[in-house]
Amino acid sequence: MKLAVIEPVGRGGLIHYAFQLCRALAEEGAEVTLVTDRSYELGGLEAPFRVERLLRLWDAKPEAQAPPGRLRGALRRAGRAARWYRERLRLLRYLRRLRPDVVQLGDLRFAGDLAFLLALRASGLPLADVCHNLLPLTLGGAGGGPSGGTFGGPRRRAALARLLFRLIYRRFDAVFVHWEGNRRRFLEAYGPLPGIVRAIPHGNLLLFQELRDPAVTPEALRRRLGLDPGDPVVLAFGTLARYKGLDVLIEAFARALSRVPAAHLVIAGFPLPGFDPEELRALARRLGVAPAVRVVSGYVPSGEVAAWMELAAVAAFPHRQVFQSGVLQVAASLGAPVVASRVGATPEVVRDGETGLLVPPGDAGALAAALERLLRDPEGRDYARRLGERAAEEARTRFAWRAVAREVLAAYRELLGERPEEAAA
Repeated sequence: MKLAVIEPVGRGGLIHYAFQLCRALAEEGAEVTLVTDRSYELGGLEAPFRVERLLRLWDAKPEAQAPPGRLRGALRRAGRAARWYRERLRLLRYLRRLRPDVVQLGDLRFAGDLAFLLALRASGLPLADVCHNLLPLTLGGAGGGPSGGTFGGPRRRAALARLLFRLIYRRFDAVFVHWEGNRRRFLEAYGPLPGIVRAIPHGNLLLFQELRDPAVTPEALRRRLGLDPGDPVVLAFGTLARYKGLDVLIEAFARALSRVPAAHLVIAGFPLPGFDPEELRALARRLGVAPAVRVVSGYVPSGEVAAWMELAAVAAFPHRQVFQSGVLQVAASLGAPVVASRVGATPEVVRDGETGLLVPPGDAGALAAALERLLRDPEGRDYARRLGERAAEEARTRFAWRAVAREVLAAYRELLGERPEEAAA
């Protein structure tokens, strides 16, 4: 089976996901081409599939950024939109030449992609989508990330966007979402799509063990952050956005610090547009815990991720709302003890009390109690270690990529009309 997997952004979580899925699909016998942009950051890894660095997009995660003024921001958005659709046209021409059996897309961020999908359909290419965010990032409010179940923005624009995305998803022959709860929410958002929407697990992110930079260790990070050896670290890692509940985490940490005075909170990641990391520092100052809080704003290179997770005594994910979290899968895969909000598909990933602790979203008191439980004494720290070990074991087994790939390929064989005995042959 000849597959083209499209991931336009060559840096960050989605390309990590695409790489691992492509590798597993190839190991299961598919002929895979991963199409991405020139910033592709995984070129140092051997892969049993072809990588086509076709697209010429902008750097979605620059090392440093200054918020543009209103006029400059509008011009930049217009320029990026023109470039996006120019590259969509380039991609369309490429796929028409390649003629894969299935074209697999990832997140669809813009309602204007409907025209691109209609052109692909007219080319007779079967289409599939792996939907990471049930509602597009651009519709969740400035800096908000995924909305919790409604399209953001003015009512008329939101209604039009919902209509366009319903039309978009009806162009696909198969849509994959992560976990059964998200499949139900997808159907609530876009109406009945009989037979094409399937729930699959989110595979592990053990990839970061392969990407490890041996020069970056937890000890090196402690020196960089000005932390003493042995001080327990609560880590919030990943894209910085309002839906992540980082303000709730700082409030919870302030409560827990009186019981665990050696603890530090480290928040590290790339800020979404509209999110100002200085707000977190200001909140820490108001709560009197600024000396124990570090906010590291910027894209963390892939080679450093394993060391950051090993730095964590607890990895915290206090989301107000989320569909699923790739970064939570990173933490669990690498054995970091997890405390997370009971939102979205998180309860399908984290078994409360077995592979992590779950707390109600927005509840600083419950979050503080969970942090204290895992940090306070040797018994609590031993319990945290066991949580991390069980989570890492599930990452290797329950969330293995080969199993995910088999489910995806079974759906494609059904789509292409193959009988089971033909697939086995």
